[in-house]
Amino acid sequence: MIMGKKISIACPPKDKEGLIKAAEILNKQIDSIPDKSNALILTSLDLAFKSQLPQEGAALSEGDERNLNSLVSEIEKSLN
Repeated sequence: MIMGKKISIACPPKDKEGLIKAAEILNKQIDSIPDKSNALILTSLDLAFKSQLPQEGAALSEGDERNLNSLVSEIEKSLN
């Protein structure tokens, strides 16, 4: 569920738990934004910005970044 909408995304079974966790993170970010009309855009921008910041020994791999971009695209399509 993203912003109260059920979204189905095909993924390998091993990725299901990670996608559910990603949806939880996304929903928490969206909930923190008062203006819901632009919440998805602002949340996506914030998460993309944070993904560029140096992490404690961890960075998004190229594959992870593609998966994140794909997930954001699928969510945007579902919400339109």
